[in-house]
Amino acid sequence: MKIVDSRKMEELTILAKESPRRRSHFNLHESLEEGIHRLCVAAEPDSVIHPHRHKDKWELLFILKGAIDVYTYDDAGTVTGTYRMTPGGDIPLLEIPEGVWHHFVARESGTVAFEVKKGPYVPISPADSAPFDGVLPA
Repeated sequence: MKIVDSRKMEELTILAKESPRRRSHFNLHESLEEGIHRLCVAAEPDSVIHPHRHKDKWELLFILKGAIDVYTYDDAGTVTGTYRMTPGGDIPLLEIPEGVWHHFVARESGTVAFEVKKGPYVPISPADSAPFDGVLPA
């Protein structure tokens, strides 16, 4: 059994604060080859996640703790959507369709989100890393 409780989220937050990328992951899937990936992502407000897309994968986000702003973009880098996610708020869960440029910015220290997407893991290719910069942490 795998449990994500307050202790696990605090552990992930400590790891994120110590990480040069200012985020950490806890995979619930056993292998990067699995067909569905499930993971918790802890991110600090100064973590930079570059806009990207998954041409053949949707991505589901559920906020567990803190707050994130999810941004979507068109091919020119114009913001097409901004979604504030908070636990119990107006948007605690959203699914990003395949092929949509996106990223998120943590807005509170100790933010933890749960992510689900199709596997297997494939690193983001240069063609799927946006040629533009997204909204940056404040």
